[in-house]
Amino acid sequence: MSESDENKTNRLPGLYGNTDLSSRITQFQERADQHKEKQKLNPFSGSFDAVSAAKQKLNKEDPNYGRPVEGSKTEQRGKQAAQLLFNEIKLLCEIIGKHGVDAGEGRHTITFKELFELYKVISNKVVGLLIRARKYRLVDFEGEMLYQGRDNNIVITLLRELNEKDIEEFAKTKE
Repeated sequence: MSESDENKTNRLPGLYGNTDLSSRITQFQERADQHKEKQKLNPFSGSFDAVSAAKQKLNKEDPNYGRPVEGSKTEQRGKQAAQLLFNEIKLLCEIIGKHGVDAGEGRHTITFKELFELYKVISNKVVGLLIRARKYRLVDFEGEMLYQGRDNNIVITLLRELNEKDIEEFAKTKE
């Protein structure tokens, strides 16, 4: 057996071509060390180190402050939640547009009672969705909060139609 044949038998096939075992072990150890360091900063882990966490300086001016780590499952769940919220607000706007009274200039109006009756079959979150839609200047109504019974005659105005570009704005907001 030649020397090159001996080297081939000592090598294990890697995931992305042939790499020797020692480099794979080194790569695994580096990932394990990185994970240990992250866990020292995580207050919910068993290996949390308050001293290490205190040394880490947080800067509110940092664009990633208050945001999940890029590519993490938390970021993925946030994007999914933003998409679900976008879809629910889009449905709410479509219902106002379809069942509301045309007020001209692309605007439609509907009373809270009518909207509540139409929407209660679909979801019980109509007030929360209206408040969020107002934040994005899609709808307008009087007052800070709407209550069934008391605010039945409050007029809700659809200011503009929701478009697909708005999903980016939903995903970027903090809250």
